[in-house]
Amino acid sequence: MPAGVDWQLLVDLEQQLKFPNHIVTTTLRPDVVLFSEASSQVVLLELTVPWEDRLEEAFERKLAKYEGLVSECRQAGWRARCLPIEVGCRGFAARSLSRAFSLLGIDGVRRRRAIHNTTEVAEKASRWLWLKRGDPWGAK
Repeated sequence: MPAGVDWQLLVDLEQQLKFPNHIVTTTLRPDVVLFSEASSQVVLLELTVPWEDRLEEAFERKLAKYEGLVSECRQAGWRARCLPIEVGCRGFAARSLSRAFSLLGIDGVRRRRAIHNTTEVAEKASRWLWLKRGDPWGAK
């Protein structure tokens, strides 16, 4: 991805992400959308935290889920790509994570640190979910 000053980041946190309607109209909601008006590029990032023996299956499932959206973006004149990312629930980072960071221009020590932080957070969140597995959904 070429460097640019107009990249915008949309994330599905605290509120539902709405895919930019000026690119295409869709009900799909990737976890992260990066887009640049100047270069007409859009990147979809989709995180999955599966069991380690299901990393490849998760990658293929997410790629297939967003294939139509990527195609629609391209038909609308955008350079589009979907980057599924898998981090195992026990903290193992699939190659897709390193590849995505590289494509986003995050290399060297910064990439290693980002991978370490990502895997640590995934493992902690998975542990928390495991500990809360018996709690009712409405409990705090």
